[in-house]
Amino acid sequence: MTASAICIESIHVGVPRAYAGPEGRWTSSIYRERVEGPIRLNQSGLQGDEVADKEHHGWPNMAVCCHTLDDYAFWNRTLSLDLQPGGVGENWTLDHARENAICLMDVYEVGTARVQVSKPRTPCSKQARRVGRADWLKRVLAELRTGFYLEVLTPGTVAAGDVWHLVERPFPEAAIREVNRCLYQAYNPAVASRLLELPDLDSFLRDRLTQARSHVRPA
Repeated sequence: MTASAICIESIHVGVPRAYAGPEGRWTSSIYRERVEGPIRLNQSGLQGDEVADKEHHGWPNMAVCCHTLDDYAFWNRTLSLDLQPGGVGENWTLDHARENAICLMDVYEVGTARVQVSKPRTPCSKQARRVGRADWLKRVLAELRTGFYLEVLTPGTVAAGDVWHLVERPFPEAAIREVNRCLYQAYNPAVASRLLELPDLDSFLRDRLTQARSHVRPA
């Protein structure tokens, strides 16, 4: 493994649990626990991992949620937090990874599985509750550090320490951060048009890109 190789720093799974706080009662799997040793990765996600909100989570193209140690270092430094891997409810925390260097539709081999980057994560109120910052959603979108999802193309076994091996990069101009920038900050017609041509593009992402395009004034 080279110093720059993306690898899984830690793996986390969880099940829905009920919580109570100033915002009332809520149910989530966001408090996931670290897994030691190999674990099975199926097309629906990691063995033993469940989601509470099956309307917005648990789809095949959201099988694995990823965040990077780079993002954790940024948030801890700029917001004086002490977030640890798994602290925003992801399944995989990645080392040597940055969202400006991982692209939508990338295909990677990891462990004995093959996965594809499917879409950015959309920050939600449950993350804000977990982190303890009412301004979390605004901060995440301002910094374009959302995390992202994977679809499982070939099931297999994975473990912390497994290296990502890039197999295909069909869309090098669509780094996760650039897609987020197109959605939330500065619409990029070239990137958006390429994405919207993809027949299997996530429907939510397609709708958001279409909405963003409709808000752009002609030059």
